[in-house]
This record gives sequence, structure tokens and C-alpha cells, in this order.
Amino acid sequence: MRSFYNKFKIKDLLYFVLILPISITLISNGACADKLEKSNTIIQEMISKAKVNAIETLKLDQNEKSLRISSLIKEYINLNFMAKATTGSFWKKATVLQRERYKNALLQEIVKTVEDHLNTLSTLNYISTDSELRGKKLIYVRGRIEDPNNNKPPVNLLWKLATNNEGNLQILDLEIEGISLVSSHKAETMTILRKNKGDFEVLLDKYNKKK
Repeated sequence: MRSFYNKFKIKDLLYFVLILPISITLISNGACADKLEKSNTIIQEMISKAKVNAIETLKLDQNEKSLRISSLIKEYINLNFMAKATTGSFWKKATVLQRERYKNALLQEIVKTVEDHLNTLSTLNYISTDSELRGKKLIYVRGRIEDPNNNKPPVNLLWKLATNNEGNLQILDLEIEGISLVSSHKAETMTILRKNKGDFEVLLDKYNKKK
């Protein structure tokens, strides 16, 4: 009886020491691979929709064009994260209304940037190069934009994605040739907020004057 008990314990011990970790690793690796593939698919999907928009919105008026682009940005970009990341600790000092106004101003800035490059985007090709999991939540997707006619040099891109509160993968930041959009925007925003003791109204006025 003792011999059977000892064998049973040994089998259990072997399971937990050898088999279980291997099983967990295989499941984890499979989940990571799925997440990386999904991230690549999301970027490819967004680029494809943006190129379609570039062609279809040529005949639309400015308001309709902006609405189409806004909808695309809201679907793929985590504006809540970008708003917090670009205002740092000052975000906590803003009222609910100020936060919403700032997110809307940030959205309009991104819309304007996209609009300025839509015609160019329609003639270029996007190529995904690789992706990797960074930490437990962050995913890096690398790619480049190429001119099929070789009139312009390729541009290297790094997309940073993570799962939002609803469980959907969204873009947190984009680096273009090593320059982060969030970091660049944060430098400008933080300068204004620090200079004005965190007064969001001053920051929002600056955005209104850009329109």
C-alpha cells in the first residue's frame, strides 16, 4: 500500500514539475502567436481602409471627409491612452469636461494629419516586417511604407498596440523613423501646461486657435 502511495505521489510530482509547465508554455506560446497575428492583421486592415478612404473621399466635401477619417481613427486608436500619455500628471487635474474637450481636440489633430497625407498614402505600399510581444500587454508591429515607383525612400514604422478595457487591440503610439508621435505631442503639450500651472483652458485655447 505504501509502495502504491509513493508511486502515486511521484507521478503527481512529475506532472507538476515536468508536464504542467510544458503544457502551460505551449498554451502561452500559442496565445502569443495568435495575438501577434491579430495585431498584424489589425494594422493591415487599417492601412487598407485608409487607402480606400483616400480614393473614396476625393469626391466628398470637407465635413464628410473628416467624419470618415474620425470614424477610422476611433476604431483603431486608443484616444484615452493618448490623452493621458500626452498630458502626464496634469490629466488628473482636468475636469471631466476638459478631458473630453482635449480628447476631441487631439482627435482633430490626428484627423488633420491624416488628411494632409491621404493623397500620398493612396499611391504607396505598406509592408509588414515583424512583430513581438513586449512585456505582458504591449505588442510591437514593425513595417515600412514603400513607393512602388522608387521616387521616395522607404519609411520605417513601429506600431505599439495593447488591449483596451473592452478587450480589443488598439494602437497606443506610432514611431516614424524612430520618432514617437505621442512623445512629440507630449513635449509640446507639457510645455504649455507647465508654463500655465496645469491650466487646461489655456491648452484648449491653443488648440482652438489652430483650427
